[in-house]
Amino acid sequence: MGSQHVNWRDRHLLEWLLIMFVAVLSFREAWIIGGSNTYDFFWGAWDGLGYYQWLPSAFITGKFDWMFWCHKISENTAISAYSLGVAVLELPFYLISHLLTWFFDYPNTGFAPTNAVCMMASTAIYAGAGAVFSFRLARRYSTTTAALLAVITIYGGSNLYFYATSQPLMSHVHSYFLVSLFCWCGLRIIDGPRPVHVMLFLFSGAMMVLVRQLNIAVALFPLWLAWTMPGGVRGAWNNLVGHRSAFVLGSILGLIPWALQSIYWHYLTGDWYANPYALNNEHFEFDRMVPGLVLFSPRNGWFVYSPVFLIVIATLLVEAWRGRRPARAILLILVFTLLSYSAWWCWWLGGAYGHRGFIDLYGLLAIPFAWFFRFVMQRTWTLRILTAVLLWAVIRLNFGMIEHYDFDIFSVDGDWPKVLEVVGNIAAGN
Repeated sequence: MGSQHVNWRDRHLLEWLLIMFVAVLSFREAWIIGGSNTYDFFWGAWDGLGYYQWLPSAFITGKFDWMFWCHKISENTAISAYSLGVAVLELPFYLISHLLTWFFDYPNTGFAPTNAVCMMASTAIYAGAGAVFSFRLARRYSTTTAALLAVITIYGGSNLYFYATSQPLMSHVHSYFLVSLFCWCGLRIIDGPRPVHVMLFLFSGAMMVLVRQLNIAVALFPLWLAWTMPGGVRGAWNNLVGHRSAFVLGSILGLIPWALQSIYWHYLTGDWYANPYALNNEHFEFDRMVPGLVLFSPRNGWFVYSPVFLIVIATLLVEAWRGRRPARAILLILVFTLLSYSAWWCWWLGGAYGHRGFIDLYGLLAIPFAWFFRFVMQRTWTLRILTAVLLWAVIRLNFGMIEHYDFDIFSVDGDWPKVLEVVGNIAAGN
């Protein structure tokens, strides 16, 4: 018994260290940025307030026909474009903040300092948990060291860090966690799951689609892998329904938020499903797709503000060409996401740091990045050192761009000279 306990502890020690590293660093930075002004933390969060508003509306005001950040659809009603999925994940932390608000005698508005601190902690913990499940995915197809380097470099070298610290009320860190958890549990179901894997697979799948409907494409990952395994999709399905109690519980837990969301839509519009974006004349333009701008524009271009993914995508393309599992499934999900966002009328997704639409998939993209690290570690010390210097420069650039973040330059003007001037200032140490 003692030997088994030691083996379990050794096997998971690295994961505990990883979640603590990401969560503590995220919370510390979020506290530094937003802890001194909790008013701006909520009311300056823009879309982030839209995800959070469900909680004070449910527990304090009791009003859903006109919440804090909505689109007006009639004289007396306004609809939220943001589903309640993120609020469900934030709920345990909100309940703690509710208790702390009473204990420290703050006004019970839902926007007290205690609420802000608990929301910072919520996003930090989900960032850490997402990093752990991303690490498990990458480690399955590579080595422990390569997987760890991939996850940490993505965290520090991309806009994931920005949304874990500067904009923690936004949905992207929560989606990063849900997608990583869903894909990991999907692999376990193919292998032969425990009941907890079945329950979490169904719950995380329902939630990731509720938070962002485009995430339905992520279901291709376990389906593709199951199809290429000896037992096929039928074998994976039998594994899924084999734990009947967990299957029923996971289905119920996943359907409850959808049912509540549907009741809300019906209450405001009379329809059990509504597209709030369409009600505000926001739509796709599939005849005007601009994937090149999504990737390379100075206006929130993905590769411009997170150039580390140039390495990741290059590796993914090579391995997909070679037929390496699961490269082709990841590539198809990525292409679907890219083309979908490139057809959206606001393809740069408004105010952002880099193209935030891809953050949901960073857990999967750790897999090809781990392949890259494994390749480098098998080569000469010269290549290893050059790679380390390059990645240090990428991370330093990311931190510098976040420090010099300017909404007008990055998200409105889309002007190369201004962006390059910021890069020059970072290189000069300013």
